[in-house]
Amino acid sequence: MITEVQRVKLKKLLRGDYITDVKKKLASRKIVSKRGAPYSDKMISHVFNGRYENSAIEKAILDVYKQRERQIQQDQHYKNKILGILPDEV
Repeated sequence: MITEVQRVKLKKLLRGDYITDVKKKLASRKIVSKRGAPYSDKMISHVFNGRYENSAIEKAILDVYKQRERQIQQDQHYKNKILGILPDEV
C-alpha cells in the first residue's frame, strides 16, 4: 500500500498526469482486472491515494516514477552539456 509519505514524494514528480502512463505499463504487461478489463483511472487513482492495495498497479506507478525521474536527469544533463556547464558547477 502506498503510504502518505510515499504519495507526497510521488506527487511532486508525477503531478496529475501519471494515469495514462500507468495504464500503458499495465497494458504492456497484460495486467487486467479480475473481469479481464483494463484497470480504470479511478482504480489507479485509489491505489495511488492509498485507498486500495494492488501490487501490480503500485509497481507500475513506481516504474513510471523512475522512468520520469531518469528522463528529467537526462534532460538536465543534456542542457548542461549544451551550455558547457560542468557537473561540479551545478
